[in-house]
Formats: sequence, C-alpha cells, structure tokens
Amino acid sequence: EAIIGAVYLDSNFSACRDWVLHLYRDWLMRLSSASDLKDPKTRLQEYLQADQRPLPIYNVLEIRGEPHAQSFTVECEVAQLRTIAVGSSRRKAEQESARLMLEQLA
Repeated sequence: EAIIGAVYLDSNFSACRDWVLHLYRDWLMRLSSASDLKDPKTRLQEYLQADQRPLPIYNVLEIRGEPHAQSFTVECEVAQLRTIAVGSSRRKAEQESARLMLEQLA
C-alpha cells in the first residue's frame, strides 16, 4: 500500500494505475467473471427469469446411507426437461443438478 502511494506521489495516477495493473495482471486474469462466482442454482434461476420461463423445481428422489454419511439424489425439473444428480448433501445435489440443467439448456 505504501509503495503504491509512493509511486502515485512520484508520478501521476495514470502511471500508478498502469504499474499496479502490470503488477497484478496475472492474478487479475485468473479471477472468475461475476457470473462464475454465482452458484449454479442462482445462475439457472436468472437464466430462466431472463427468458421468462418457469422456475426450476427440485425434488429429492432418494436419501441413502447413515445419518453421518448420507447421499442425496435430487432431480431438477424445468418444463419437460429433467436432470438428476447425487451429492453428499441436498444442497450439493441441487447445485449439481442445476449445473447439469444449465448445460442442457445451453
């Protein structure tokens, strides 16, 4: 922070900005886009809302295993399309099912 301030004081804003961007270029390139930061369920809902389509319905089809090590099978339904995913929690299975639905709709 102090070094950036010193560069700014020694030159100008434009030169400082260019130097900081050069310094962090690789790190900035690896950052995900804003849509990648959203979870698949959110992305699916936003995709469907933008297209004025019905929202997804998630159904738990099966729960297997001991309470400390359960496996959830979840279905995501959009109109006539269905995807099924398995996860170690209901949330993980729903997220994976939504991700599969996004792939199917794309």
